[in-house]
Amino acid sequence: MQISKTSKTHQVEIIKNYKRLIELQFEWNELAHHNKVEPWQSFSWIKSAATAYSKKHYLRIVIIKKDGKLTAIAPLILKPNEQAFHPWQLQFLGGEELKEPNRLIAKDAESLYLLIDAITSERVFPMRLSRIINDHAIGDILVSKFKKKGWITKVMQMPYPYIDLTKNSIKKSLLRDLRRARKKADKLGDVSFQTINELESENLRKHLNKAFRIEASGWKGQNRTAILTTEWRKTFFERYAKSAFKQGCLNLSFLKINNEAVAVQYAVESMNSYWLLNIGYDERYRNCSPGNLLLEESIKTASKKGLTRFNFLGKEAAWTKRWTTSLTDTTILAAYRPNLYGAIAMLSDALYLMRNRKKGLNF
Repeated sequence: MQISKTSKTHQVEIIKNYKRLIELQFEWNELAHHNKVEPWQSFSWIKSAATAYSKKHYLRIVIIKKDGKLTAIAPLILKPNEQAFHPWQLQFLGGEELKEPNRLIAKDAESLYLLIDAITSERVFPMRLSRIINDHAIGDILVSKFKKKGWITKVMQMPYPYIDLTKNSIKKSLLRDLRRARKKADKLGDVSFQTINELESENLRKHLNKAFRIEASGWKGQNRTAILTTEWRKTFFERYAKSAFKQGCLNLSFLKINNEAVAVQYAVESMNSYWLLNIGYDERYRNCSPGNLLLEESIKTASKKGLTRFNFLGKEAAWTKRWTTSLTDTTILAAYRPNLYGAIAMLSDALYLMRNRKKGLNF
């Protein structure tokens, strides 16, 4: 990825090694403090993803500096896609593996537009910018810039659900179901909720292992999407949890019946919002809906804290529609250079879509 200096006052640099990334920690946190940005914009998220997936990619993090000070970041990597033909692509760091939304980081509009100019100046490799949050028409701006520079683009939408805690309330029909579920849970024993707040790192690891086992005990374990079924995912969630725990923004919560944990949430709090990154429950207790009971408790607690949003993340599903129909728009943008690399990537995407159309999967 070759990019030249953008202007007399702004400099562009491509971070290609882990050592240089670590050197940016102070400046990164100054530009994007973990309490003031979405999880995937924080240094702790990027550092955790960079180390967990280091054997699968090459760092290509684009940064903009103005008068020597960091003002914008695009946390990209170069890697072969796991689809047919394994085309080399520039992607968001951890974007394909974690399937979470992504957002460019910029201090101001000028820096953001210079960052977009730098990204779209790539001359060799295709790009797959997955789940870009499309506020301020960022996705539209990217597509326009790509097209002006001769790229071929393909766009798909994949919004994620959220609850506006300042307006929304739980629907009456759902409240009735939750009351019935709680009665069933009470019949099984003492029901309690626990949020981990111990300071010792060894206790955090113990609780994480418990959380991962609960998640893997159900359908996620069976279809191999649970954290424990992939070593890279396990490493990422362990390392990110450790960093988020030290920063005081991790929210690892359990629902217990007779002191046995039967449901779990792995979440973080930032930007006055709750970000639900992973959930799971013990299917032996499915008749009392432990996951929904824990979700109800988390929503109530977030509201009492004064948080303004409860972000489900993932994608809209039948079960999320019972809680909310509010959606945040995210765009999956595939951009292909008109060269051999681009042709291979386009063919790979086309084959993937054909094979998975009946399954309702996104490319």
